[in-house]
Amino acid sequence: MTMLTEEELDLQRSVRSFLDAKVAPLVAEHEQARTFPWEILPSLHEFGYVGGLVSPDDGGDDLSYSMLAILMEEAGRCWGSLRTTLNILTIVPYLISVVGTEEQKSRFLPDLLSGRRRAWFAMTEPDAGSDAGSLRTRASKEGDSWVLQGRKIYITNALHADVGIVLATVDPEAGPKGITAFLVDGTESDYAVHDIPHMPVRGTSSCELVFDGTRIPEHNVLGEVGRGLSTAMKAINVGRLNMAMGAVGLSQAALEESIKFATTRQQFGRPLGGFQLVQEMVVEIATLTQTSRLLGMHAARALDAGDSGRQECSMAKYYCGESANKAASLALQVHGGAGLMEESPVERIFRDAREATIPEGTSQIQILQMGRALLGQSALR
Repeated sequence: MTMLTEEELDLQRSVRSFLDAKVAPLVAEHEQARTFPWEILPSLHEFGYVGGLVSPDDGGDDLSYSMLAILMEEAGRCWGSLRTTLNILTIVPYLISVVGTEEQKSRFLPDLLSGRRRAWFAMTEPDAGSDAGSLRTRASKEGDSWVLQGRKIYITNALHADVGIVLATVDPEAGPKGITAFLVDGTESDYAVHDIPHMPVRGTSSCELVFDGTRIPEHNVLGEVGRGLSTAMKAINVGRLNMAMGAVGLSQAALEESIKFATTRQQFGRPLGGFQLVQEMVVEIATLTQTSRLLGMHAARALDAGDSGRQECSMAKYYCGESANKAASLALQVHGGAGLMEESPVERIFRDAREATIPEGTSQIQILQMGRALLGQSALR
């Protein structure tokens, strides 16, 4: 990939070699069991996963967005569940680093960056997803604590983590201006967690969180009261870039599996790859993969240059997610009946690619946001 510097190429080669050797052999077992090999995380931290965007002053690696993009593509290429898990584990310490108080940083970051503790991020509710301003989880002030009442759903990592950021409203009448971010420490605040079985990224947990009188100390307000959406928006580009590049990795995996199958499978006395229609499908997968990579890296370079990157990350999230779905579908078609079997990697890639168009803003939300920026008119409100 000539667009990368030598330093970036070195990172790509080293992390790919590690993932191929140490993580890829574990994927089939954990997919079937719907589990995640948490013991691999400390080794992944060495490459810049989790602490990549955290300032060195706070114990992080201070990677460029371009290097983060490379890490997330390689995670997606190896295993969709890995990229999904690492996305949240990276976003939470980043937010604490840029918004948190010095006391919050010293209390949470060392354990999160070392892997001694793991994190979740909770915004989505049964009746509020893309419309974050309609959150119903309520935070009421009682003495020197806030009391949470409500439910969150589809929360990644919550079954296996005990530090989280939850968004709740302190004033429903204020709409978005009432939303506040709270740090939830499972060692001091009680809440219930229920796993929700799901189709893609089966190595992850996707959970319901129930807050029924959960008490949060005043010093765990993250950022300013009423500025929770602003706090969350600081990570929106990171999440969209991570999703986009993870989708690129899925497309790359689909391409590699298709080439392998088409050059080894025999039909009518010759390799499957010798048929024109098969070549057409493989070439389309390759084209989708490379165009997605270019768009994703363009978004990362924009962020590295100090631009807001909002439009670039939104476009990358939209295009890369949709392209991963097309690439995975084509790869399954190349494999024919073999691709429908759970023993085939493309069966997993096909399921995992379907997730790429939904979290961190659906494809439709990305279109509406880009449309507003291009046309100056909002189709939402």
